[in-house]
Amino acid sequence: MITARPLTFQQALKKNLKRVLTFWAPLSVIFTGLGALLGFYTLSSYATAIDRPDVMAAALEAKSALIPWLATVIGMLGVYILILLSTTVLFGLTVSLFNDVPSLQPKLVGILLLPVLVATIALLWQIFEGPTLSNGERLFWMLLLLALALMTLLSVPTFRIAVDICATMAGPSDAKSWPLRGWFMVMLSLLLVSTVISVVFPASLILDAYIGKDTPEAINRLMFISMFAACIALLPVVIFYVSQADLFKRLALGVMAVLGIGVIVISISPGGPAAVVYSAALVMKARDPVAARYLLTKTYATEDFDTHVWGNTETLRGQPVVSAFPLFSFGDVLLLCPARLINTPRKEWPEQSAYCVLTQNSNAIRVPKKSQPATATVTTPANTTVIRAGNPAADAAKKA
Repeated sequence: MITARPLTFQQALKKNLKRVLTFWAPLSVIFTGLGALLGFYTLSSYATAIDRPDVMAAALEAKSALIPWLATVIGMLGVYILILLSTTVLFGLTVSLFNDVPSLQPKLVGILLLPVLVATIALLWQIFEGPTLSNGERLFWMLLLLALALMTLLSVPTFRIAVDICATMAGPSDAKSWPLRGWFMVMLSLLLVSTVISVVFPASLILDAYIGKDTPEAINRLMFISMFAACIALLPVVIFYVSQADLFKRLALGVMAVLGIGVIVISISPGGPAAVVYSAALVMKARDPVAARYLLTKTYATEDFDTHVWGNTETLRGQPVVSAFPLFSFGDVLLLCPARLINTPRKEWPEQSAYCVLTQNSNAIRVPKKSQPATATVTTPANTTVIRAGNPAADAAKKA
């Protein structure tokens, strides 16, 4: 019986690219529909985050601005996923140290997974609910746990055999060199410690996205979400090394797992989607926290603006001129907010956005900045210097 040879990575890639080109027409329709749904969802998330649902209807009419908006949101989503799954990368590098023994790697993944999970859960528990420790105490417990983990790993015969083989392959001229084994264990220890410490990054993102009240229930919820995110982030590495499929399929499964896990973690994090979209709006300049003077040519009058909120509102050619910044600029939709709200954090926008005015970019003209009055220096007989504001040209005319 003749068995078919497995496809190489290049052959599998070409085969799947041909499949994509064959079914490109229906796939393009599916991607277009998914893009429209994602655009609607992200715009809705931003409108909800600032509590201004009235921007949705007008923003959806600007279809030409939807493509760069989606590109920016997807790029920011990729950055968030990369940070959330930093543990995945480091754990994958840890297992890759044993590439010289590929037959043992499926077992080694399980052997290395246990101490990483235990240390991850312990570290997150200490951060959220554990006792406050000094830097010296944290270092002591970290070194103690690392020593226990290494002793446990070395007690497993499969792990010892893998270390011996990898150290021998690194220095074949000196197969019994203990310094090589020691150096290999040092590298392994550094990667294991880095993998555990890296769970701080996704936990920080989850905490930053949360804008609710700091109640004990909320803290417990955030702790369990952080633990779940840190533990599930190790799954792509397990899939890649345990799967018996060819390299292309393993990579495809790993990438799909990375994307799926990232989306799941962001979705279950309180305020996670809003945080991603809010950051994307800043990158795209849809939210531009830079104050400027705007002449509003339609809809609004000077008396519509409260001086306690907007400051002194000027009138130019019968139209109001306000000092404001765009909280949302999408297509022809423009949401202007008072300059004094420029440093408002995201969690306060649902209350503060009511002071903002909804207009159109075509109806808001950015007025050039006026120069500050020049200063003139006058020397008194008592040899003291007095600086007063004025017009130098007018002062010279008076002297003449």
